[in-house]
Amino acid sequence: MSETTTDPAVLKSQYKWYMSGIVTWVAPFGLQTVLFPWLIAVQLQESADRLGIAQMTMQLPGLFLVLVGGLLADRIDPRRILVGAHLFATIPPLGVALLIYTDGLSYTWLIMYALMMGTANAFVLPARDGMLNRVAGGNLQKTVTVAMGLTFGAQLIGFVLASSADTAGAIPLLLLQVTIISLGVIATGKLHAAPVYIRTEEGTRFEQLTRGLRVAFESREMRPTMTLLFFMSLFYGGSFVVINPIMVRDIYGGAAFEMSLSYSCFVIGTVTATVAMLSVGGLKNQGLALLLGVLFGAVALGMTHFAPPFPFYLAAILGWGMCGGVAMSMGRTIVQETAPEDMRARIMAVFALCNTGGMPLGALILGICAEQLGVLNATLVCVAGVSSVGILIWLLTPLASIRVGGAPA
Repeated sequence: MSETTTDPAVLKSQYKWYMSGIVTWVAPFGLQTVLFPWLIAVQLQESADRLGIAQMTMQLPGLFLVLVGGLLADRIDPRRILVGAHLFATIPPLGVALLIYTDGLSYTWLIMYALMMGTANAFVLPARDGMLNRVAGGNLQKTVTVAMGLTFGAQLIGFVLASSADTAGAIPLLLLQVTIISLGVIATGKLHAAPVYIRTEEGTRFEQLTRGLRVAFESREMRPTMTLLFFMSLFYGGSFVVINPIMVRDIYGGAAFEMSLSYSCFVIGTVTATVAMLSVGGLKNQGLALLLGVLFGAVALGMTHFAPPFPFYLAAILGWGMCGGVAMSMGRTIVQETAPEDMRARIMAVFALCNTGGMPLGALILGICAEQLGVLNATLVCVAGVSSVGILIWLLTPLASIRVGGAPA
């Protein structure tokens, strides 16, 4: 399907398969979001800093490979990348299931699992995001918002499935993870071949690889957006994958079910915000909405520092998720609208790098903070860090004035 395809039947079919590909990739990763820290923190009883290191390794491949993934998606059919990554991603959970069955599971093997799944994700993100405009049918913000809603809705499905780990055990869930990812091979295989814009290009391999990075950070619109997204991934992402499971375990005495419930509340908040944005036809002042989402999210997260009763803790996580849904949707929309057509996959690779690139460092730092300062005080590190960055970007950049179309007002 070309960028200029207008046949409604073709667009509808491709839209359906594209969104199906999102679900069959994200739902298994949602399951993994709960199951992975549960295996480390509950089954292996590892410390907070060891969990932080493990979560760091899950995100680490993205730092080194996502730009390569973006370049490849500009040079070859991204559909082939998606199909190949789905096939590759069936291997690690099968391996972990076999290790559990033979009583051979260890922290080291889970690190290997994390590196392999992180590698697959580093190639999927830019390939998938680079294709989004081709199925948007002229309504980009709505398509971005729907994709975000499906992403978090599919994560919620994964969280619910993982909540049974305490009773069902990990092996059935790992096999289910493999099954859903395998369905993604079918969904992504139904996508039409995408046009490849970059065949030959001047400059060294390194210059070609980093050209998207340079273009993104020369843009008055994308530079502050991606800078803020990076610090969101550092503070909020690190809190999501380390602080939350440790707090559930140490403060509330929970295990897989409670972890799943807390993650589900975050996603319910995100989906609620997404539905609200769709119902009003989208937000026009995207930059201001991004900033407010980040800052009000800090307030919601800060409430967890006081260790409220578990229902109120879940309510704070839900509010944090609502703010995160607005911020992430607006950040993605600004970048999608501003990215040059012939470099979209590479720009979206930079987006993915910023959106997740701070998470390895954040997971490591917050794991250490939780171990040394206590998990409750570690939340204050997140709140202070992201609030300071958000206020500085608001005061020093034009982000607050960016409106529909990706241009400052």
